[in-house]
Amino acid sequence: MRRVIGSVLIALGCLLAPFALTAHWAATEIADPSRYIRNMAPLSAHPAVKDAVTDRVTDEIVLRLRGLGLSVGGELIRETVKAGVDDDFAIAWVEINKLTHRRFLAILGHDPNPSAQEQDGVGYDLAPVYELVKRRLEVAGMGPASRLSPMHPVTLLLPSSAMAMIERVYDGLISLRWVLVGVSPALIVAGVALMRDRCVALIGAGLGLAASMLALAVAMSMVRNVYLPGAVADGLSYAAVVAIFDALTAFLRNALRVIFTLGLLVAAVSFFARGRLIRNRLAAAAYEARSHQSAEPSKDVPEGR
Repeated sequence: MRRVIGSVLIALGCLLAPFALTAHWAATEIADPSRYIRNMAPLSAHPAVKDAVTDRVTDEIVLRLRGLGLSVGGELIRETVKAGVDDDFAIAWVEINKLTHRRFLAILGHDPNPSAQEQDGVGYDLAPVYELVKRRLEVAGMGPASRLSPMHPVTLLLPSSAMAMIERVYDGLISLRWVLVGVSPALIVAGVALMRDRCVALIGAGLGLAASMLALAVAMSMVRNVYLPGAVADGLSYAAVVAIFDALTAFLRNALRVIFTLGLLVAAVSFFARGRLIRNRLAAAAYEARSHQSAEPSKDVPEGR
């Protein structure tokens, strides 16, 4: 009975491990503004992200200038936007992500500011880049650029339908994160403690943890390679969306690799330790048998008696 209960506890702990890790990631890497910005800031140098921003701002400026009755070459505007993005995008990208993160949390119900929930889904407000390029055009001598009104060109990242699904998952993970983080290892430890053969229990726990991390890796790969191509919003290329996804999930990927490796290491060490223990027991049993045999008095009857 103890073996059955111990096995069940270990299995439950391993099954909960991916949810515990994902909950910890959501609470520390997604909900925390400073860590979110730290993860996203390097993307200011990513070619796919820069191209997506350049295309969106170019389209907006060309549309506004033509709305003023001006005939402008799109390629000239694009070169100016590209130069601005190449030179001064890092600071603007941080500001863009700060606003995006606030809107993201607002939609999830974790920001008291109701005005941030006006966005239909979550997108990047490229107003900082728009204003930067507008000033560049004015400096370059394009007078009509001064007639451009302030705008907030938005490139959609997550539509409202995707946000509705994320909200359900996110709320569940955040509300149960401490329970999951505490219960999963506690179940594994309790299961190992109940088992008479601790080595077998540790082998099972290690392999179970490795398998659960492998399942999480497969799920993340499915989201990245199957779901995202069909959910790419207007204005963002698949390459840009994948770059953002990879940046946001870097901690999760690294953590599951560590736990996967640790699980295999625990299983391997326990396997070899159990093998050595068995050999030692067999050797001790053989030695004891020989000792008993040598200690027994001889029962041979001497000849001539």
